Amino acid sequence: METLNTEKTGSGKPLVLVHGLGSSVRNWDPVVPLLSRHRKVVAIDLPGFGSSTPPSR
Repeated sequence: METLNTEKTGSGKPLVLVHGLGSSVRNWDPVVPLLSRHRKVVAIDLPGFGSSTPPSR
């Protein structure tokens, strides 16, 4: 079963952060505290990256 890692913080209107190829939610660490002051921030690891499992075939 595939799992998609997500990290959520803050409240308000949702803002979804998606990392670039070959990266993870850790890319957003410097800006998440600033953004979460005003928005609900949801950062995701794409399948096969970070803590998400690889896609099944």
